[in-house]
Amino acid sequence: MLENTNKPLVRYLDETDNISCPYGQVKRIITGGEFPGANVHVVTVSRGGEHYHPAYTEVYYVLSGTGKITLGGQIHVLRPGAVVVIPAGTVHSLASDTDEDLTFIIFGMPGMSIDAPEAHPQKPERTKV
Repeated sequence: MLENTNKPLVRYLDETDNISCPYGQVKRIITGGEFPGANVHVVTVSRGGEHYHPAYTEVYYVLSGTGKITLGGQIHVLRPGAVVVIPAGTVHSLASDTDEDLTFIIFGMPGMSIDAPEAHPQKPERTKV
């Protein structure tokens, strides 16, 4: 993990490596606790499976694509300009509703290593009926 210096920081999307994820790619522009306020990632995906983050709040800002996001069992429409606040512990998933991927910025708070247990995506437990 990089030192959390709380100093000014400038990064560029076009200078950030693509990282493959199950349904697309992510560019982790600011991550790993480099800034205590938030991690900043740009994600391009066709879908995101159901998961939650135990102690990591996410704010999505949709740049392109359309689809739906499910938050705690409620479905909401996604389109460019949508802002979605996902409090820590909220089960969520999303999917594009066309052949076009969804592209959005994620502000993950607090800023920490994405591999930290508090930030790492967790699968929700299912109750057997």
